[in-house]
Amino acid sequence: MPIAEQIAVQLRGLIRTGRLRSGDRLPPVRVLAGFLRVNRNTVAKVYVALEQAGVLSTTPGRGTFVTASAVSGSAGVLLPLVDRLLQQARDEGIPAGDVAALVSRRAGGARRHPRVGFVECNSSDLAYFSRQVADRLRIVLTPVLLGDLQATLDDLDIIATTMFHVEDVRKMAPHHEVVGLMALPEFATLDAVAGIAPDARVALVCATEEGVRSKAQSIRAVGLKCPRLATATLRQPDRMETVLKSSDVVVASPKVLERIGEHIPSGARVIAFASVLGDEALQLLDERIRSWRNAPSIVEGTAP
Repeated sequence: MPIAEQIAVQLRGLIRTGRLRSGDRLPPVRVLAGFLRVNRNTVAKVYVALEQAGVLSTTPGRGTFVTASAVSGSAGVLLPLVDRLLQQARDEGIPAGDVAALVSRRAGGARRHPRVGFVECNSSDLAYFSRQVADRLRIVLTPVLLGDLQATLDDLDIIATTMFHVEDVRKMAPHHEVVGLMALPEFATLDAVAGIAPDARVALVCATEEGVRSKAQSIRAVGLKCPRLATATLRQPDRMETVLKSSDVVVASPKVLERIGEHIPSGARVIAFASVLGDEALQLLDERIRSWRNAPSIVEGTAP
């Protein structure tokens, strides 16, 4: 599946699930492409295709907005049934993830199972995202560091990764299905980060050095020129206090903000910045897994 199509499917999912509503503004092409670390032309093609489909509309000078309703077509008929199923599951103490896994099994029947790997460039993000995918899709997942991917290709059928690394992974694994998942903060948060004044003193605080490197790269990727960016981790309390004391803007995940709240100056602007895999991203991966299961085996009557 081309990268542009993967992004389009996930944007449609955001609309279908109501995370993006009619009238919501999408980030400019350069901001979304920069954050996802994909080519600007790729995101531009997605916006154009969705506009032609009537999902988005662009107004010169104002931006690109959602025009479609959250639920359209025949899918809306099923929502009351899904809601009743989930409510009954809650009443019985059954987790929503178990319900999703049961529905997936019933829909797919007894199928062969692909060997799925999840790739990230650092160990902290790898553990966070791969655990989230495995738990919510109820699949066996092999976590793989980007630097180790080449050595594990023969043991994988499908490779999932965040959109940050999808182009690199596709080059390394040209004969594998590679699924790029959009790990995004709220779009309003992207706009807030992209709109930080160039002369602002920005404090970026994360739990680990790996987190600092990743978020700093994301901040710069959206096109923000931030020469006064100072970073610290929770493991550097003295440096963290110094960095926060002189900051105009503080960028950190919600969990980190809970830890550092008392050290943030009263006049500083706070931006809660966390990348999350939404249901639409996980649904895309689930659909690609089911598509793999339904494909004919290489040898008739056998599964790899």
